[in-house]
Amino acid sequence: MKKLLSSGMILSLLLSLGCAKQNEFKAPPPPEVTVQDPEQKDVTVYQGFPGRLVAHDDVEIRARVKGFLKTIDFEDGQRVKKGDLLFTIEPEEYEAAVKSAEARLEQAKATRKLADATLKKNKKAWETKAVSELDVLSAEAEMESSEASVMETQAALDKAKLDLSYTKIHAPIAGRLSRRTLSIGNLVGDGSSTLLTTLVVEAPIDVFFNVDERALLPFLQDGVRNTKPGEAIPPVKLEMADGSQHDEEGEVNYIDPEIDPDTGTLRARAVFANEGVKLLPGLYGKILIPENVKNAILVPDLAIQRDMSGAYVLVVTAENKVESRYIKRGALVGANRIVEEGLTAEERVIIEGIQRARPGIEVRVAEAKTLEK
Repeated sequence: MKKLLSSGMILSLLLSLGCAKQNEFKAPPPPEVTVQDPEQKDVTVYQGFPGRLVAHDDVEIRARVKGFLKTIDFEDGQRVKKGDLLFTIEPEEYEAAVKSAEARLEQAKATRKLADATLKKNKKAWETKAVSELDVLSAEAEMESSEASVMETQAALDKAKLDLSYTKIHAPIAGRLSRRTLSIGNLVGDGSSTLLTTLVVEAPIDVFFNVDERALLPFLQDGVRNTKPGEAIPPVKLEMADGSQHDEEGEVNYIDPEIDPDTGTLRARAVFANEGVKLLPGLYGKILIPENVKNAILVPDLAIQRDMSGAYVLVVTAENKVESRYIKRGALVGANRIVEEGLTAEERVIIEGIQRARPGIEVRVAEAKTLEK
């Protein structure tokens, strides 16, 4: 049988509970954040325009006379100098043509010599009326005809020598050859100038790129069309397809005279020295044109957030309250972003602890960190 608690014990228990200390709520401390004053300085930013690398010079080596290919004097892909022998077409036919033209020229000169002597004789005889005036006129006509014959045969000889020279094909410029298109013994130049190989100049190299109208207008306002491109546009850089930058600077040396109405872009060309032949024709590249920005305000790009109203950063006021500042984002400079509007250089921007901060709350400011370069 269970024992019942006495009234005294119950009273004592109630009194002990009544004397216990009541629970008190203690608010958590304000969240800690790290802030950084925006950095203000002059910076250089780049506008990128896609382009394609093209050989500075690209020459098709073709046969200019008909004949059988006798020699090939290079290896596929070989680099050659200007004047190096590349091909020989059998020259015997053209050597014979030169000799024949030389013989006809000598014959024409002999005929002219005889006509000259006849003319002089008739002119002297005309003084004593030993010959008629018609004889003199006839001798003069014969002399003029022989002169024309000499000129004609001389031209034929020059043509024969020129054709003979075409049997030896030399490199017109220095560069790198592609593979040969024909082998020794093939007939070339039969009714057309047969393509034998292609010679490409590797250094320097050109990059053709297109500038859209929006990017073009500031240059037009600065009078770029009234000067040479290289004087108006500073040296440019080249970004490759993998994001790396070529180690040389280039020069914009040509701009089309009009905008393409189909694309709304202006075609331009930059040239790079291509020392060491690190660039090849056909590669994709992005031309980077520099622009100097004075007194740019920079904040870490990771400190910038976005919502339905746009981009913003969180700042800490003098009362350690969090506020938002909607900004206009500019170009990226390393890990930092240029702020074009909405922020002053004196404000303290939250760069760490952003997830614990929200507009209106109080925060504790940790030691500021140096802005990452």
